[in-house]
Amino acid sequence: MTQLDESVWASPNLLMTRERIAEIQAALQTGDPVLTDAYNELIAVADRAMDETPDPIHGAMRAPGFYTARREEQRAVAWPLRRDGRLAHALALACVLSGNPEYGVKAKEFIFAWVDNMTHPEHGNAWWWVFLLQHRGDTPIIIAYSFPLYIYAFDLLRGEGLLSQEDQARFREWLRRYVDYHRREELYKNNHHNWQVLFLLASAHALQDEALFHRAVRYYHNGIRGQIRGDGALPRELWRGKRSGTYTLMALEGMVQAVHIAEGHGIDHLRNLESRRSGTLRDAVRFYTEYLGDPDTWRTHTNADELNVPETIADWGWVFELPARWWGEEPFRPYLAKRPYGFEEPRVYTMEFATLHFYITPEND
Repeated sequence: MTQLDESVWASPNLLMTRERIAEIQAALQTGDPVLTDAYNELIAVADRAMDETPDPIHGAMRAPGFYTARREEQRAVAWPLRRDGRLAHALALACVLSGNPEYGVKAKEFIFAWVDNMTHPEHGNAWWWVFLLQHRGDTPIIIAYSFPLYIYAFDLLRGEGLLSQEDQARFREWLRRYVDYHRREELYKNNHHNWQVLFLLASAHALQDEALFHRAVRYYHNGIRGQIRGDGALPRELWRGKRSGTYTLMALEGMVQAVHIAEGHGIDHLRNLESRRSGTLRDAVRFYTEYLGDPDTWRTHTNADELNVPETIADWGWVFELPARWWGEEPFRPYLAKRPYGFEEPRVYTMEFATLHFYITPEND
């Protein structure tokens, strides 16, 4: 097991790092049009968020399954949690890049509204579902795809020195309850497993918990073994039929962020890790470009008569920002035509402002 260097626990070191902040600020000084537009959108979002009020859940977090008769109950948990997480992250990012501490104060308000009011997680479905292994409902997956936003914001504010030791302790005590709830590895290795890995990696950084970090890396190994075919397909997402494209996108979003965070902590082999069928994350990303380029080709992989598709291939291009940084932009250029990708992009969960985080300016390419 790789011993992690003590420096990796410093903040910020999740989606954003000190090096990336300096890179963005240098690009803004030289007038890079892509990052300038991305930054201007961020500040506009942050300015609007200054007039918003947090809407936390009071008491237990309990989310039934989305594909049940209790869908509206699920939405009543997921929507405000994600909304406030997105605003907290946008405000914290604006604080770091602009140097305006007022954004940080407002981000802290959003974070701690949830810390102080949402007390603990509970199973979301009726107990008879236990025999179908569904008694927890959507509580775990909503934790996994929402909490990274709060953790990213926490990491940025901590790096700016805007959180006292008491603030940090309160946040960590709160976060630990949800980590303990969602620590046991997901049995079914699909996008739920990918998001669990991301959540645990981000949580391990915030908690400065090396054992938890290595556990999450081990989970990533376990998941990818059977998750990616040799041609790059994610078969357990293809089984979604009409929704196979959107669920594959959801899986890739979790995976690429997880690998990025692991690399920032010195774990550098996950990007090229092979599945049992010799498929890699790069194969999975390439396979997905085929879906966006010609969805009809995917009908041979599913039983669906139709597929959910974006209006243009670039609508979901935000997921390619990080792969383009890793493997070169050229293969992904057609899918990135709507840069900059910013706030509330279609189908995004936690990769808000993907262009700000990962776009490489031409002089740095």
